[in-house]
Amino acid sequence: MSTEWPESAKSLLEKRYECFTKGDVDFILESHHPETKEQIQRQAVEEWSKNSKWHGLKVDSVDEKSDKTVIDFTVIYERDFEKRFHREIAEFKKHEGKWFYFDSSFPKPETIRNDQKIGRNDPCTCGSGKKFKKCHGA
Repeated sequence: MSTEWPESAKSLLEKRYECFTKGDVDFILESHHPETKEQIQRQAVEEWSKNSKWHGLKVDSVDEKSDKTVIDFTVIYERDFEKRFHREIAEFKKHEGKWFYFDSSFPKPETIRNDQKIGRNDPCTCGSGKKFKKCHGA
């Protein structure tokens, strides 16, 4: 993988997705903004990355500003033989001239185009390691 840092928030999102598919957790953590990096649980990210079969990234919209970009996207992956759709509205910010993933909001599950409903006791699709009901199901 290239050591060149992505020049846009969208290209950073694409590289982060590629790293999820390859299990490159180091880059995923490195590309987190310094202000929010401590919120990330390496083990949860690694477990989601390595125990999922990745089927694609779909970017729905990109709202670019000079130092902040918001991207609405959906990741399609398979877990436990079940196809899942993980939708995020992610915020990327510049820090010292480089783009970083800052934070995300997650639309309510009923807005996710999904054949299967996420169970309350299933792991949350954000990769936090928490049960869905204790994370984004509230």
